[in-house]
Amino acid sequence: MVPHPSPRLGLSLEFADHRPYQPGDDYRQIDWAVYARQRRLVTKVYSREVEAPLYLLLDVSRSMGYGVPSKLALAVRLAAALAFVAHRGLDRFGLQSFSAELGPALPPARGRGQLSRVLRALAALAPEGTTSLSSLRDWSEAGHEPGLAVVISDFLAPQGAAEGLGALLLARHQVVALQVLAPEELSPGLKGLLRLVDVETGRGRVVALGARALRAYREALAAHNRALAEFCLARGIPYRLLPSTADPVEAVLALLSRRR
Repeated sequence: MVPHPSPRLGLSLEFADHRPYQPGDDYRQIDWAVYARQRRLVTKVYSREVEAPLYLLLDVSRSMGYGVPSKLALAVRLAAALAFVAHRGLDRFGLQSFSAELGPALPPARGRGQLSRVLRALAALAPEGTTSLSSLRDWSEAGHEPGLAVVISDFLAPQGAAEGLGALLLARHQVVALQVLAPEELSPGLKGLLRLVDVETGRGRVVALGARALRAYREALAAHNRALAEFCLARGIPYRLLPSTADPVEAVLALLSRRR
């Protein structure tokens, strides 16, 4: 590989062996696949650095269309920025959209042509389907080469986040979780008697929103996000919560700085 100044996304370590986990070891190197099968903690030992592909896994469920700007708009810009970094780094990168089912995919490749294909595919994405990160399990079981899997989603599925992210780890991918939420979700300003409609199911109900209801909502959302963050932390998954108004370039630079 020709040296270059761009940050590398697609570098991984070649697995060599296991050894028993010892206090003080980097918990991010625990092999959770072994733990799931044998209920014993071991850490992975590596021999050398090798190239690995970047997988951009984008949630395109209808809930991602919510917000001003929409969550999907930021997700697309984040993915585009990551694709550009991978292209500059001469890395292979691919794209997979998902909702309750897997959407069309672009297998990992490198080069200007691949960058153009990914950018065109990103520009064509529209929110559809219901949220389910369980579909990532199906993707994980398809035999993809281990690589860096960046999951961009609102992670608001009532279930499936642990299953989907866990399946990626079991398939020996390095995983990054980027949660995107709209400002209207993080700090809603609605009050009074309102009819709220679920953007994914179309079902609505009339609710009275006052200070108590809004406080309960914020507490529930904070608990949900905290559980996701703790799940990721315990498994060595870099996690970041971003408002849909975030600067995608700054977010990607922060991600790269954590991988150095």
